[in-house]
Amino acid sequence: MIEPATLNVRVTAQGMTARYEYDLRVGSTVGESPPLEMEYTVEVDPELVKGCRARIDAALTKAADAQSVPEPGLVKELARWGKLLYDQLFPRVQGNAAELVTRLHASTGPVLVRTNEQEVPWELLHDGRDFLGLRHDLGRRMVGKRPVVGGRSISRVGRALIVGDTIGDLPSAREEVAKVAAWLGGRGIECKVLLGHEATVLDVVTELASDETPYDLFHFCGHVATGDGTTGLMMHGRQLLGAVALQTLSSCGAPPVAFINGCASAGGGEVASMCMSFMSLGAKTVVGTRTEVADEGAWQFAAEFYGRLLAGEPAGAGVRAARAALRERPDAAWASFILYGDPAVGITKDETTESPQLPEPHDEDMMIALAPDARQLMQRVYESAADRGGVASVDLLQGLLGEEDIRQRIEGSIGADAMEALDQVIDQVLRPPSRADGDSAADGDSGTDGDGSSTGTGLGGVLSDTVNRVFTEAATRVAADGRSTITTADITAAFVAVGGGVSARLLELCGVPLARLLPDESSLDPSSLDPSSLDPSSLDPSSLDPSSLDPITPVQDTLEDDSPALPRDPAPLNGDERLPMDDLSRSAVGIVRLANLLADGRGEVISTYTLLLAFGAMGSEVLRRGMHEQGATGERAFRQLSGMLTPRRRDLSPRVHDVLDQARRRSAAGRTSSGRVGEAAILLALLEDEESSARELMRKLGIDPEQLIQALGRAH
Repeated sequence: MIEPATLNVRVTAQGMTARYEYDLRVGSTVGESPPLEMEYTVEVDPELVKGCRARIDAALTKAADAQSVPEPGLVKELARWGKLLYDQLFPRVQGNAAELVTRLHASTGPVLVRTNEQEVPWELLHDGRDFLGLRHDLGRRMVGKRPVVGGRSISRVGRALIVGDTIGDLPSAREEVAKVAAWLGGRGIECKVLLGHEATVLDVVTELASDETPYDLFHFCGHVATGDGTTGLMMHGRQLLGAVALQTLSSCGAPPVAFINGCASAGGGEVASMCMSFMSLGAKTVVGTRTEVADEGAWQFAAEFYGRLLAGEPAGAGVRAARAALRERPDAAWASFILYGDPAVGITKDETTESPQLPEPHDEDMMIALAPDARQLMQRVYESAADRGGVASVDLLQGLLGEEDIRQRIEGSIGADAMEALDQVIDQVLRPPSRADGDSAADGDSGTDGDGSSTGTGLGGVLSDTVNRVFTEAATRVAADGRSTITTADITAAFVAVGGGVSARLLELCGVPLARLLPDESSLDPSSLDPSSLDPSSLDPSSLDPSSLDPITPVQDTLEDDSPALPRDPAPLNGDERLPMDDLSRSAVGIVRLANLLADGRGEVISTYTLLLAFGAMGSEVLRRGMHEQGATGERAFRQLSGMLTPRRRDLSPRVHDVLDQARRRSAAGRTSSGRVGEAAILLALLEDEESSARELMRKLGIDPEQLIQALGRAH
């Protein structure tokens, strides 16, 4: 094991200046640290430090404000103040500070900053190359006079307490609670959620103080406040959960991992004491926020960090990776999070060769809570999937088809014969494939989720990616409605909303639209529909090779398109030649090309269904006028058709979000003749980003981006 390099920083006031005393203990093999270390002393202007810190916090606060427009040069601004602060704290002109800088640059491992200074944003110091929080796995350890509880180590996260929206004024916090609980629950972690009136100081302390089934992780999203000299997490009734209340945990210790997402939960002064309170009570890893963080950015950071931590990476590496993953976000969420604790400490993953056992579907295993009907549904699903060690979307589909109302609805649509064929197809897909040489089905089972990430066969892979998304969506819907339990109807609606995974293709083979699972198809979000059309009579279950659909395992929920496809003309009209399009109008060319992209993504030829879908996605005025002649029904149908391919916000990269925001600002500023955002505005914003790959593409095509910008500006 390699110890982290430790930068000890002791700060003492010296009249108008402050004295910073440094010593850097470079990481080495445990037990082989050198006997002596060089000390460095620097005189620093505390007002300049405070001013740089204020500018950094102001920039982060502005970026996180959903009502404001993020500045495109935010990272450069942070680097500016971070570099100024770095040069003040490590000046080359004082004593031997230059040697300290050289040694710090040479250190490539994790770095622990051990200090009594809370004002300095160490993570955002910029050495001229990059921010320290992105160059190193960086952690903090505050030096104080508080007694410290030893705490406990864990080999895995088994239980988590999640608290949020305690006074009912933060719907975004309630949504974050649902997402975190769904994400952790889907990885085999038992989650207890306290929202609103359930989250009193007494209730939270009672849960944390339980030594029979202690919590390994505590996640909070809500207000952090100071009142009557006490700083704490705001609970229901505006009670503050502070250091005095938390001292109840001194005998059992705080959860080893704590994530405090609150307004300035890791900031300077008294507010930082909340993270310190958990550390002094034995927490090994505490993540807090310097300033308020945008909702989506906070959730994405938590998911990235938790994913790394549960995979066995050290806490410092997890935080650093989360910062890097979110660096391009306009809300600058990456820059606000702080890690307290040794960056080299992590969770040692359990190693076991035993086949994983599926847990009973208790409420906490999933997310907020399951209503009785949903618990019965999941009981059937778990029992069906027990011999495979995991739940895939087809398992969930089979469970939903066991619901009387859903089954009657589908059978009434396709007939009893086709329904029986669908049952046979599902049975064949779920049947474990035969193995040669006596190999068991469990041997070597591993794979990838839909995003290509390996999850293995441990409890962390109990639910496939699609099923995880289903429960995340269901929990989000429940939280948005202000309810506390997930019903079968919520699960069904979420299953349709996320696209159904492999199951959508199986339904397609039998001519069943995914929306048929719902009692009212018109309530479906059109963007979640999956193009499909096959005559159910053409499906012969006996001729379907289950191996072409891939065996369903806890970590496989994708489908190669080897299943029966639409009939193709044995003599293609054009072979491999490009389709002649000179006689088509510009709009018609665009529609055909979009249809080609849609079909190519599905591994199919362009069908009439896909071509019509492209007409709708392009907002064909001809189609709109024709459909509107049929009155309200036609108007509603056109809105549904034209909205099918509208991307969700999560489908866009941060840079594309910036491009669209910039284009909208141009239009709002009256730079266009109409109120709508036109192509020129979007292209200008796209090409003005000097670091975008769009400019590089233009250069590869032999086009000067600046000349193109000028031409677009004249047209705009």
